[in-house]
Amino acid sequence: PRNSGVVQCQIVRNKSGTNKMHPKYSLFLKEGDRFLLSARKRKKKQSSNYLVSLSSEDLDRASDKYFGKLRSNFVGTEFVGYDKGVNPKKGDSMTSVNSVRQELCVVLYAYNVLGARGPRKMTALVPKLKDDVNSLIMRPMHSDETMADRYKRNDISDFMILKNKSPKWNEKIGAYCLNFGGRVTKPSVKNFQLVNVEDQEYIILQFGKTSKDTFTMDFQWPLSPLQAFLIALSSFDNKIACE
Repeated sequence: PRNSGVVQCQIVRNKSGTNKMHPKYSLFLKEGDRFLLSARKRKKKQSSNYLVSLSSEDLDRASDKYFGKLRSNFVGTEFVGYDKGVNPKKGDSMTSVNSVRQELCVVLYAYNVLGARGPRKMTALVPKLKDDVNSLIMRPMHSDETMADRYKRNDISDFMILKNKSPKWNEKIGAYCLNFGGRVTKPSVKNFQLVNVEDQEYIILQFGKTSKDTFTMDFQWPLSPLQAFLIALSSFDNKIACE
């Protein structure tokens, strides 16, 4: 709900042992260090593909704990987050419309002419809300109905557009910086704050590094925990065209 305030979370990355090439990410609520969600980069996929689970250990696609996924294009400039519904291309005549997957978010990264020296530019698209709690349901059956395709042709009536707040160059430390209110302590190209294009001061999601494998993720209305986690996961990925 709108009056819930900021929800403070932490993401822990596990790259040890067999997780080195396909890290596991665990999301915890800061209050009480309570586990919320986990994700893992899936193996043998041509583009980045993350599976999200309600379990800290069971990250199987066929499990009843499967909760959603994030998929990118080959160069890592476009990510789409889904719930656990069925891919419309893989359904059959018995598949009901209500079982088709929902698009929860799209994250677009722009080419950066400064390469690794400059901050990333990102745009996130999320369905608009019908009221304080329930969002519009985006269930594209064809590629031209997706949020990304609609955004490219300026058909944007059903979703909100979020942009990353531009960081400022800090001569003292030689890096681009944002004011994270003490919640982020390490400079990283992954760090970002997302704001609504219509209100630059209302930070909807902020994400940033605090140690080698820990990151803060703070979000508020209108994002759900799953949407915030999917958007944050996109930041971990290497972006061939952006860096």
